Amino acid sequence: MQDVLYGSETQASLYLANLVEGTYLFQLRVSDAQGRSGSATATVEVRPEPGGGEEVELEMQVAVSQVSVAQRDKLVRQLAALIHVLDSDIQVRALLGHSHLSTVLRLSVRGPQGPVSGSRLVFLLRNQLLREKSDYLLFRALRVDTVLCLLRCSGHGQCDPISKDCACDPFWTQNLVRRYLGDGESNCEWRVLYVILTSFMLMVFIVSVSWTFICCCRRRRQKGPRRKTKYTILDNMDEQERLELRPKFSIKHRSTEHNSSLMMSESELDSDQDTIFSRERPVRSRNRTSASAARNGNAFG
Repeated sequence: MQDVLYGSETQASLYLANLVEGTYLFQLRVSDAQGRSGSATATVEVRPEPGGGEEVELEMQVAVSQVSVAQRDKLVRQLAALIHVLDSDIQVRALLGHSHLSTVLRLSVRGPQGPVSGSRLVFLLRNQLLREKSDYLLFRALRVDTVLCLLRCSGHGQCDPISKDCACDPFWTQNLVRRYLGDGESNCEWRVLYVILTSFMLMVFIVSVSWTFICCCRRRRQKGPRRKTKYTILDNMDEQERLELRPKFSIKHRSTEHNSSLMMSESELDSDQDTIFSRERPVRSRNRTSASAARNGNAFG
């Protein structure tokens, strides 16, 4: 990250600011009014600033043109009260415009036992300003990082001085749980192979549970609820209503029973008729006997 000052990219002297630690290669080309030109290559090495390991960048959501000296001093007092130090213990290194909507406040803290390390200061400010007390400062805090990239990257990567993130080695990746749910520090803690295996097993587990749930639902639908048998009193109902309430499979049995009852009634009727006939026959025979006796009496008499 670098800033060209005063439009010097087209002048004889080039002015740069905000150079990050590292080695830079510049190719310069100069031309005159007569059309003659020449080029040269320059190498610039930027070394770490003494005490830069203690400096911290606090990015806030406000344009740098809208921050006054009084507001800057109020920010310093708020930060001192937040981390429990004196106002004079906070040293403001710079106040820079990061974009048209954000400003970076670069500072360091000197405690009773000496300078506070940048990593320790970042840990304190992140927990307070980005999680617990996001509206504590005069302006909303967007980012808290050390000026120099001090991330260890779990021993499996290198810290990018520009983005302040870890560039992991091959076969290593970032622990997303720690990054987004933990302390928010960039790292290289996970092996790519373990991440792939864990993701595959998790997918198989989810598919198995879903398939088991679907099968259970289908079985319940196939069985369905049992129909309850309806009962009613048949004393005050006629024969037609009784036949309608009976199940279909018992209609044949009912008709057979009805026919048998009819046959029984007919047989009983026949027996009654026979009894009547048997009772009438002796009467007739008696009448015939008396008639014949009368005839005989008349004959003898």
